[in-house]
Amino acid sequence: MQERESQRGLSMIGFLFVTVVVVVVVMIGFRVAPSYIEYYSVNKALEKALWETKDLNSAAEIRKSFQRVADAGYIESVTEKDIEIVKNEITASASWTRKLPLVANASLLLDFEASATR
Repeated sequence: MQERESQRGLSMIGFLFVTVVVVVVVMIGFRVAPSYIEYYSVNKALEKALWETKDLNSAAEIRKSFQRVADAGYIESVTEKDIEIVKNEITASASWTRKLPLVANASLLLDFEASATR
């Protein structure tokens, strides 16, 4: 009788519950990771476009430079038309929303905003 009281560990139901929670978190992580990788790529592309552009007063040249970098970096969510340019500090920014379907009618909505200043 004393041995049974000293035993510890998960029961089968506890193990299944923990497993389901871990699997759900991992599956959501696998769905969200590419969106965040793309976000960091857009951020780097904006910075690179600003530093590569010679005429910072030309918004069209900044947009074209961004599009070249975006095409090389497989960026699909943001195009040159989505870039907003503010002239006082030469800030380029983009914001977009990504909807990721999870299960049945449940979706995950991610809002991103990237910017770079030169």
